[in-house]
Amino acid sequence: MGKKFLKYKLHHVLFWIVYYVGWIQVYKNYYENITDLMQVTLVYGIAHASLYYISQYVLIPKFWRKRQPLRFILAFTGLLLVSVLFMYGTINWILGSMFHDAFDGAVFPWLVFFGTSNLFWVSIMLSVKVLIDNYRGQRANERKEKERLESELQFLKAQVNPHFLFNTINSVYVLIGQDPKKASETLIKLSDLLRAQLYDFGNERIPIEQELSYLENYIELEKLRKGKKLVFEYEKSADMKGFQIAPLLLIPFLENCFKHISSYPDQPNIIRVRLMKDGPQLVADFFNTRDEYAARTAGQPGGIGLKNVRRRLELLYPNAHTLTVNDRPDSYEVSLKLKFDD
Repeated sequence: MGKKFLKYKLHHVLFWIVYYVGWIQVYKNYYENITDLMQVTLVYGIAHASLYYISQYVLIPKFWRKRQPLRFILAFTGLLLVSVLFMYGTINWILGSMFHDAFDGAVFPWLVFFGTSNLFWVSIMLSVKVLIDNYRGQRANERKEKERLESELQFLKAQVNPHFLFNTINSVYVLIGQDPKKASETLIKLSDLLRAQLYDFGNERIPIEQELSYLENYIELEKLRKGKKLVFEYEKSADMKGFQIAPLLLIPFLENCFKHISSYPDQPNIIRVRLMKDGPQLVADFFNTRDEYAARTAGQPGGIGLKNVRRRLELLYPNAHTLTVNDRPDSYEVSLKLKFDD
């Protein structure tokens, strides 16, 4: 209870101490008796504090937030009147003749004066409270949104692992029966890739060199599986270094190339990968030929890679990427332009 008070209400106590001491300092030269000043300042403080706290924690939740403005206005007016009468009666009792001399004994000017004082201060305090609540609400929403995005990114990133593993294990399974030596080499490549996922890709950003090394290991793995049926063209500019990107961002495009490539017996089955650095952005082009069967199976369940990377791009590089897909009957091409971090 004590810690909760210190966290949430100590600043209220400090505010009213400053309020009380401050007004005494302002008006100390206008009062002959310091005790009178201290008592009058206390009455002002009680009136202002009561009007604020009852309005903020009773009237606003009960009427204003329930969209009952008329009831709020009536209740607030009644509370204001009680506060003004309290100030008039109490300060009149404290100051006596000095109080009556101020307005030649007239009552109405005092009521207007006290009412104006109350309205002024409660308006300021309620306005400050609204600003503080809006700021806290905005910060809380930002924290929730950040946590949601981080959770979603972790989930999307985690999806890469089983998706990739599922496809690769299928490849190893096929090779075991066809070529045990190639199956062994494939398992070594797979081990290298999984080691990279476990130990190298834990950060939000990784050097492009690490991402390319991962891609090239994957290419070698798939070339072992595809053998001579595959015509693979790989172009990488010499300046592809010295910047960072999100890990495992390019692999879904490459994976889809191998997964949906054509299987022509009498013409080339082509995959073409081109990676370039163009000023402050990465340009990555992926192309593969496909036949009628590949085109028919491209939309079947299991192809979560491209959907995954689209969502990751939206979260990680909002307004900093363009993704173009050319889906043709005999080929499939993806072009990514990504503004990387400085």
